[in-house]
Amino acid sequence: MSIRYPEKNVDVILYGHSLGAGVACFAAAKNSNPNLKIKGIILETPFTSVSDMLRGLYPQKWLPYRYLTPFLRSSWNIKEYLSQISTKEDKPRLMIVQAENDEIVENWMAPEIQKVATENGLPVDFFSVKGALHFECMSYSGFPGWVTAFTAKCLGKS
Repeated sequence: MSIRYPEKNVDVILYGHSLGAGVACFAAAKNSNPNLKIKGIILETPFTSVSDMLRGLYPQKWLPYRYLTPFLRSSWNIKEYLSQISTKEDKPRLMIVQAENDEIVENWMAPEIQKVATENGLPVDFFSVKGALHFECMSYSGFPGWVTAFTAKCLGKS
């Protein structure tokens, strides 16, 4: 974009669901394009890191999965990415959506991400969808309104 449209500034809101939440935060943390302004990041049913997910999904110490962390090519450590994002001049706003009955991501992870973001000076809108499973938040009737209000805040139109 900076080569093709060097004079154009673009405001962006990133969205990531589950593993994609880590990817969205990574993209925001690593963005070095001065014309690309990350104004917001929507994290739907996010997890803190792949390591935490392995420990949560496979808590038995006799299973090898929990010991694979040193061999991961990508940690998708959202807490680490948030601290990197907080050093940027333009700090994006975060929207975190937690599924109350998430069967994949442990229920402490989204509040932990909110805590880390807040500690790093990032504004956060936090929502919990009652009774929702991991893939059901987007189908909740209030979800489009949350996204619309969040987008308006991020782009200064509220």
